[in-house]
Amino acid sequence: LSEVTVQLPSSILAFSGKAGKIGSSKGQARIAVADDHSAPVADMENKPLTDAASEQSTDCLSDPGSIVVGQRLGGKGPGRQGKGASRLQQVAVVVLEETPTPSFALRGCILGERGQNLRHIAEQTSVRVTLAGKGAAKRGELEEEKGPMRIVLCGARPGQLAEAVELAWDLVEHVRERHEHAKQLAQQSKGKGKGKGKGKGKIGHGAADGLSKFAKAEKERLEQAASKAKQEAERLTQESKDMQSKGSQILKTAKPPVTHELTDEVKDVARLAAAAGALRQDDALDAARAFWEALDRSRAAAQTPEAIEQRREATQVQEHARKLFAEARSLDQKAKAFKREGVRLASESKVVTSRAGPSAGRCCSLFAAQACPFSHGECPRGSHVVPVVPTQQEVFMSITQAKMRLLHQKWSEAGGCGELVAAWQVRNPRLEFLFRGAEANFFDRHQQTPDIIDAWHGSPERNIFSIAIHGFDPSRRAGQAYGAGEYFAKNPMVSVGYAQGGSFMFLCKLLLGSEGEDHTWHSGPQYYVIKQREGRMQVLPIFLVQFKKSGPSNQLAVQLRTSVVIRDAEERGGTLAAQQRGGLQACPARRDAGMSAESTRHLWLGWLDPALRFRDDDGVADDVRSFLEGHEVEQVVPERNGARIGAFVLLKEPVGRSGFAALAARRYHGEDFISVDDAQPANPRCRGKVCPRLTGPSRYCRGWNIRGHAAWHWGCPYEHPEDARPTHGTEYTLEPVKADSAKHDEICTEMARSMTNARVVGVQRVQNAALERLYEDRRRFIHDKQGFAVEKELWHGTSCEALPTLLKHGLQPPSDTRPADRCPLSGGKGLCTTLCGTGCSFCTEEHCWDRCHMYGLGVYLADVAQKSHQYVRKPRERSGGGLVYSMLRCRVCLGNPYLIEGNLLGGSALHDTCWCQDPSEALESLAEEWSITKGHDAYYVKGLVGRQKHGLGVYNNEYVVFQPYQILPLYRVDYVLS
Repeated sequence: LSEVTVQLPSSILAFSGKAGKIGSSKGQARIAVADDHSAPVADMENKPLTDAASEQSTDCLSDPGSIVVGQRLGGKGPGRQGKGASRLQQVAVVVLEETPTPSFALRGCILGERGQNLRHIAEQTSVRVTLAGKGAAKRGELEEEKGPMRIVLCGARPGQLAEAVELAWDLVEHVRERHEHAKQLAQQSKGKGKGKGKGKGKIGHGAADGLSKFAKAEKERLEQAASKAKQEAERLTQESKDMQSKGSQILKTAKPPVTHELTDEVKDVARLAAAAGALRQDDALDAARAFWEALDRSRAAAQTPEAIEQRREATQVQEHARKLFAEARSLDQKAKAFKREGVRLASESKVVTSRAGPSAGRCCSLFAAQACPFSHGECPRGSHVVPVVPTQQEVFMSITQAKMRLLHQKWSEAGGCGELVAAWQVRNPRLEFLFRGAEANFFDRHQQTPDIIDAWHGSPERNIFSIAIHGFDPSRRAGQAYGAGEYFAKNPMVSVGYAQGGSFMFLCKLLLGSEGEDHTWHSGPQYYVIKQREGRMQVLPIFLVQFKKSGPSNQLAVQLRTSVVIRDAEERGGTLAAQQRGGLQACPARRDAGMSAESTRHLWLGWLDPALRFRDDDGVADDVRSFLEGHEVEQVVPERNGARIGAFVLLKEPVGRSGFAALAARRYHGEDFISVDDAQPANPRCRGKVCPRLTGPSRYCRGWNIRGHAAWHWGCPYEHPEDARPTHGTEYTLEPVKADSAKHDEICTEMARSMTNARVVGVQRVQNAALERLYEDRRRFIHDKQGFAVEKELWHGTSCEALPTLLKHGLQPPSDTRPADRCPLSGGKGLCTTLCGTGCSFCTEEHCWDRCHMYGLGVYLADVAQKSHQYVRKPRERSGGGLVYSMLRCRVCLGNPYLIEGNLLGGSALHDTCWCQDPSEALESLAEEWSITKGHDAYYVKGLVGRQKHGLGVYNNEYVVFQPYQILPLYRVDYVLS
């Protein structure tokens, strides 16, 4: 064995971004080789080399990010390769050169949840990946490794090894960012704050000094923006008043015009003539003649040049006053908008302290499931301490119009009488944490996602706050006619009696678990009895509803109106800003941003100032144009990614390489660098590369089947191979649901509600671990972004032959391309959109509107089985005759749904929509304002029940989702029609 200096492939050098860091010479690194030919040996000390799979591994260079490349020989003797043995190379990438912060779980951060980070590298590249160095061994195992922790890659193919190095470097960069943040938190916790929590990483009471510099900057930015918005509102209000006063003054001082109207003289003569005629006086004819003569004089005077000029001046004055009044109204509307924005910004600045650190203000959901690899205080998802009990002022929140509509619907569908008076959302992080923990425990016990059911609970009003704050206490049970447990009703009218004359009840989520052990279902009284045990939370109250009016002296109603601080649930910040890079300040978004083409008109910029998330699209466009000064901009399309803001830009004239380089070197707002990337649809730099979104947190790229016919920025130039899908190779199973179970009863009831001629012949539970994991990841993301996540079970009908594909890969949003008849996958099936991705050479023609996809290219679901049944095709034949139809019952994360209530302006107005974006310009009327701050996650289209215009509205409710992993197909329901 000897060490020589060799030239590395450029693909391996690319991971560093600075070739000089890799070895002692530029573009070179040390490589240990064995050969029977003589070779010059570099003047450096010998380094031991062993197999990466053994107990020891290759020593690494001391520079951070450095690598060592080695070869393993399979045969005996120098220069000979053993028979059948492959020639392997190994690369070791140093993770951290410095000693990790004591509280930082370095190994867990590298491995990820259940080792998914290293497993992902191995699956993507077919390279063996191991962890070596100090701290790499599991707890309780003997640690023999020395030196810094490093990722060791071992493979035989240089191309695969180079790809693995790039992926490993991405992981190392992520780990270093987390470690740097952990160091900052550790430094802040030393000696900061007074009183409680000093020296333990907790922020002292009332001390803004405990905030990180990013949180401070965010707080200051929000306060300044709120102040500016308030000042702008005051200025516009004053301008509006001035305009109104000016218009009124102009009208007062204007000379009255000489018109064709009757003058005072004519009116007087007319009255005399009328009186004479009524009394039949002898001079009546003379009086009438006098009237006509006076009228002729008045008409002649009105046609003089002076009168005409006076009328023209009066018209101009009136038009000027009208414009002033219209401008005053416009200014008044703008002032109100700025005032609302100022209130929102001020509210955001007040809660920024709860979002200052990565674990502040919320609890890590993985910790609740006992699956988080991080230690307390370092976890980016949240705290590893059970959240504190909320106060009366914190536990109830107001709700949006969309949620109120959903509750009205839930109430009536479950059998409720009358209309709901009001409703509040229960916001209790502690109960939600315990509920998710119980859900994880059930999963570990039964190896499947537990069934969840919504149910009602009535209680005297004196218990309302206690239940919302502490949950349902098993020690306070009473009655127990159907066994020990907490009782909940399927029909809310049953719960009305348990309110004991009160006006309020809870809508709760129930974790069922095992029949008999964790719950019982009693079909007679329609009771769910939940057998909670101490320390396990199977019940989560999610809404408090008021089902009848209460008197003015009602104590609970007064408390909810006055003493409870009811914040706007839609606009209250989630915790995503503190987690996402770019959520607290502008920064580069893409490490590989650049341009290899000769020129481009298409750009992507990010991440921009996060304060822009409070601005509309025009505000983002103005900011982008300011940054691109000197280049004429044709179109700006904002990208709102959680708490981060990016933008797609179409220039009027193409920019060359030198101009592009100059833009990339500009400082955004004169302070920070951001990414400037080439976003042209056929970007040569992306050709042949797998889309990074498929390996990112979302594991999904909307552009995999979008060519960008109507929206260029949705097309993706990367490759989307089948084996890169997160569900590739996954398998699913179907397990029968017992006919006498609570879940079977719920599904049968839901189907019978709208399809009286349908009879359920079988319900099967879908077991797909990959889809369940993707759904939970997406639900967590939306919960962190919005601060809550609305979930609902809905129907989806399609061809019965397509169900196996949907149960394996999930429900995918449709393409913007028509299927070609010659296409072997999509042709000849009567489809309106192709099943293929953008890589298909047959399906290339644009899919145009044909009375389909009325609300965009999303997945459509319904809460009425009859609606989804209309789309069920190709049923299978039943033994003994007849047809068996199948539909899917899905759990859908609507997040913060946007309510569409009314008709479209045109049938194709929303047809080309690829994502959940503001549809306001396509609607005749608005039911609620679009949330600029955090957007919405699905469309909730309210059925108009016969009031819809033909082709512009829908009869039944529809739900449109644009991200496939917000939908989890849980049950296949088989039924026959009588």
